[in-house]
Amino acid sequence: MKKKLMVSIMGTVILSIVLITILFIVIVNFEHQQIIEQTLKNDNQKVINLIQSNNIVNLKSFFQKDFKDTDTRVTFINATGNVIYDSEANTDTMENHNTRPEVVEARKNGIGNSIRYSVSVKMNMMYVATVFHNGDVVRSSMPMKDISDFETSYFKYYIMILLIVAIVSIFVSHKLINFMLKPIKDLENATAEVTKGDLGHRANITSGDEIGHLGKTFNEMADKLENTINNSLEQQNRLEAILRSMDSGIIAVDKSKKIIMINPYAEKIFGIIANVIGENFLDIIRNHELEAIFSHKNYDVNETSTIRFSGKTMRIRTADIINGGVPIGTVAVIQDITDLRKLENMRSQFVANVSHELKTPLTSIKGFAETLKDVEDPQIRDKFLSIINDEAERLTRLINDILTLSDIEQHREEKIEVVNVSNIINDVYCLMKNTAESKNISLSIINDKSIKIFGNSDRLKQMLINLVDNAIKYSDNGDSVTLGCEEKSNNCVIWVEDTGFGIPQKHISRLFERFYRVDKARSRAKGGTGLGLAIVKHIVLSFGGTIEVKSFVGEGSKFIVYLPKK
Repeated sequence: MKKKLMVSIMGTVILSIVLITILFIVIVNFEHQQIIEQTLKNDNQKVINLIQSNNIVNLKSFFQKDFKDTDTRVTFINATGNVIYDSEANTDTMENHNTRPEVVEARKNGIGNSIRYSVSVKMNMMYVATVFHNGDVVRSSMPMKDISDFETSYFKYYIMILLIVAIVSIFVSHKLINFMLKPIKDLENATAEVTKGDLGHRANITSGDEIGHLGKTFNEMADKLENTINNSLEQQNRLEAILRSMDSGIIAVDKSKKIIMINPYAEKIFGIIANVIGENFLDIIRNHELEAIFSHKNYDVNETSTIRFSGKTMRIRTADIINGGVPIGTVAVIQDITDLRKLENMRSQFVANVSHELKTPLTSIKGFAETLKDVEDPQIRDKFLSIINDEAERLTRLINDILTLSDIEQHREEKIEVVNVSNIINDVYCLMKNTAESKNISLSIINDKSIKIFGNSDRLKQMLINLVDNAIKYSDNGDSVTLGCEEKSNNCVIWVEDTGFGIPQKHISRLFERFYRVDKARSRAKGGTGLGLAIVKHIVLSFGGTIEVKSFVGEGSKFIVYLPKK
């Protein structure tokens, strides 16, 4: 643009200078011709005045003397057109001049002039003829080369002036163009910065002309663009934050099954670690059920489906992505319901087990109660009543254990205090000593020093009672049970060891499941509910600890609990 402006301005300036120069030369030449013409008229009048005053004795000598050193040629023509005298040419050889244009015009108007080629002197001449008294004509003339010489003498000055004006014009034009283009250049730079992403850059144009208005409009446009982009980015960041925080997978694909959006949870579910935007979803995840869902084959759109993938159970709900009333793809919400299904199965098993465990004592109570109606023997009646009482107590223990387990699992707020483990062990020893002695089982404790932890003392006591009670139940006469604790690696280690029946290795991994029994008949006979070790496990977890079991059939078992001292 700068080059075009320079060429345009310089072309206009040079054209103007040329036109002005031509006009000037024409005017000057015209003025010069007028001056020469007037001079020639004056010369004619001078000659006429001298002739009429009869002050000239010899006209020929007068012409030769007065016009000898001038460029003016004077000719005297009589009324018949013959040349009487001429200051330069030989009159004897000259033709009749009545047909000359200037002479014809002079005889008609009194004064005549013309510019033509002279045969007599062989050059272009300017002629001025003046007629007087009886038709005689005095004609003065001057070569046209004098006028041309005037033009030539000034031409170099014209050229010089033209060059000076051109140089000045170039300098001024350059400054003027820079001044004119600076706001446009600033606007161009501002546009480039905005294009690069610098949305806060603005054009610094303060003029009140059209360019200033353009700069103001650009700044307003940049403000709106910045606000629009910032709002879009804010909405996008908000959406991404929502998608990242969701515990459900979100996948959106276009009609070609190419991924247009996927959140981190979906990537985690399907084990995707690379950037897969733009990739075909079905090429990345090979699953016929997924392919059918995203292809809407054998599945109802906008319906919930359940599939299995890599050992996990997934719940998928799909919906079409609509843009302008036209479907452009599919979005799917994916939930990993593996744990939920496990919990549902556990709940179903728990309900079934509870129902079964409750049904057994209730059946016994109902059966013996109905039988008592027809029993007259007091001894048999007392026996049946004793059985009913035992079953009622077992039912009470079962309900109490269920309630205890429910309280622990629901993480109800409990009192946290400093617990002296040694004191708790001594209390449990005192509580369980008579039970052990009734079965001729030796109960002992190993409690060398005082160990303190943070937690609920009642829960800790309940845990130890359940472990010691289990050890006594599954030990024979003459066996021993040991309860002890020690401090190890900033942990409180508590153990309950017995020399009873022992547990087969295949059952150890399932000991802490609800209602799981190694020997169901023996467990029920000994009054077990099947929830004691499940309660122990949840109490240990509430303390942030762990529990392990070491057991061999015929040698006994050892339950070891690790509780952090915090």
